[in-house]
Amino acid sequence: MENMIERYAIAFKEENYPPIAGKILGLFLISNQEHFTFEELMEGVSASKSATSKALKFLIEKGEVNYNVFKGSKRKRHFHLDIQGGIDRIKRLIDGYKMQNQLWKETLALRNQDNIQLNNFLIDNINFSDEHIQYIDKTIKKYFDKSI
Repeated sequence: MENMIERYAIAFKEENYPPIAGKILGLFLISNQEHFTFEELMEGVSASKSATSKALKFLIEKGEVNYNVFKGSKRKRHFHLDIQGGIDRIKRLIDGYKMQNQLWKETLALRNQDNIQLNNFLIDNINFSDEHIQYIDKTIKKYFDKSI
């Protein structure tokens, strides 16, 4: 389990998430436990109080994690994975990909023929992205536009 949590840290680092934030997401995803106290998260990802706090603040701001305070729990926050926030993250990534593709198209239209190699690279990126965007637009509704 610890190895898998580390792998999540590495994977989310590719999206510029702090390592502890990636570990926390990994812990939520691989655990059958729905809610974690701050202390459980801190222990589960082997992080300091400060690092855990910063990572949770980051994840809450991103909409990936939320918390509840249950009656009788002495005002302790119980953190949970925000599934809709995860879906929103995927949609933001796709929107960013679409924006890049549109910029490549606009850039290509501005370029002259002095650097054919770069122009061909842009054309290949555009064609590749157009095909993937078409597929993504078709399938995203199937998987992520359901009610939670």
